[in-house]
Amino acid sequence: MASNALIGIAGVHYVASELSRRGLVALPTTRNTAGYDIVVVTPDGSRHANIQVKASSKRVTFFPMPSIERVRAGARDFYVLVRWIEKEHRFEGFMLSGRRAREAVRSSVGLQKRNARKGTRKVLFPSIYVGPKNEKRAGLWRDTWQTWKL
Repeated sequence: MASNALIGIAGVHYVASELSRRGLVALPTTRNTAGYDIVVVTPDGSRHANIQVKASSKRVTFFPMPSIERVRAGARDFYVLVRWIEKEHRFEGFMLSGRRAREAVRSSVGLQKRNARKGTRKVLFPSIYVGPKNEKRAGLWRDTWQTWKL
């Protein structure tokens, strides 16, 4: 099993290669670039976006995220969540705008706070859920990743 760092790098390169296949210029950043893993630009340089990739080596139902305040939500900020589907030997991707990612984290933390008050949860874990109870939104995020163009 690869380390989390290697899975993260594999996810970044998967996203960059897919964006390149779609005719965009995808530039992975260096590891010490805060907040963004890929800067993507149209070939003529007229538009760009900043992408943060969250990757998992398993078919997880949630992706750890920064705290609500640290989720980048500018007009050009996006999050791509990728998880490895072992049976199919491929990544599955989900894409959210930064604003939608912040809303999803806020919703997740809110649910966790309610559960903490009930005594069924002890710690809060900022995350985005893509499991069965969120299939409609997760489906929209999956479709966004499959069709997104800059």
